[in-house]
Amino acid sequence: MGMSDAQRAFRRHRWGSLTPEAMDIETGICEAINRCPELERMLEIDWVADRATAQRVGWLIVKHPGVVFRIGRRLLELASPDGYVMPPPEFRLSRETEPTAEEIYRAPMLQPWSLTLFQSGARPAEWQLSGIVYHPSWDCITEWFRLLYLNRDKRMALTDRGWMKLGRRFAS
Repeated sequence: MGMSDAQRAFRRHRWGSLTPEAMDIETGICEAINRCPELERMLEIDWVADRATAQRVGWLIVKHPGVVFRIGRRLLELASPDGYVMPPPEFRLSRETEPTAEEIYRAPMLQPWSLTLFQSGARPAEWQLSGIVYHPSWDCITEWFRLLYLNRDKRMALTDRGWMKLGRRFAS
């Protein structure tokens, strides 16, 4: 059951302007349920505001645009042990999952790098990888790439521009 406009106005007046970035797990899950009523059927009646619930709700709602996406991303940040949101291990937008020896040798290095779950407008969310590119045949620039696959074992990422070696992660 969703909230009426009068209930939303009352809550805004009572709570003030609450941004998703300032929410804790319990507030984020409550907001997610208010904005996505279908979550009530997916959660147990006596749900607990823990990391597992935050992660489950976060992955369910990041497919929506706008504020709902931001709430989902915030829940995923709160659910991850170090605050860095990483794609789930099964994330794969490419059939290619292993770089060849040639690709490993020729791949540029991204250092420091960051990985962001990004959404804008009505477009669906996508993973974006950014960092300073180091390679003899590339200019030393900071650039954004669309992530297609993350090979955690080899510390490499397949992007829309090919395989990239991952150096140290950007500390935010």
